[in-house]
Amino acid sequence: MIEIAGLPAHILLIHAVVVLAPIAGLAAVVYAAVPRWRPYLAWPLGVLSLFLVPLSLLTAEAGEQLEETRPASALIREHAEQGDVLKAVSVAFFVVVAASLVTSHEPIGRRFAFLGSLRTHRAVRTALLVLAAAAGAYFIYQSVITGHSGAASVWAG
Repeated sequence: MIEIAGLPAHILLIHAVVVLAPIAGLAAVVYAAVPRWRPYLAWPLGVLSLFLVPLSLLTAEAGEQLEETRPASALIREHAEQGDVLKAVSVAFFVVVAASLVTSHEPIGRRFAFLGSLRTHRAVRTALLVLAAAAGAYFIYQSVITGHSGAASVWAG
């Protein structure tokens, strides 16, 4: 089992996911909704969404190892299922955010000039911004649901 200072790593790592995932989701919604803030949010949003992928995967792996040491219960199984969904959502969120940044933030987009008119097409940019906002909202939702099921598995009866 992965441990940090003698404690199961899942217990410590989950706090970073529970805090950073909603912040990233909110940043994606604001990035899509407020054009004048895009230059300020682009790099932090991109880096945060990228950082959350390995963090979510590592946290889930530590959780699976912790699960093996505990007696099985319906609440723990539900939390593990929600964690699996959160892993997939974190990867999908990163992909959508990256695509949105490539099409809507010129300094980042210049590095992808090979995409040509696809990168600068207004309908594509708008669709990706709407998709990024929706992915951000769903990332917030899924992190809250996963965190709640984890807390319930620990503190319920």
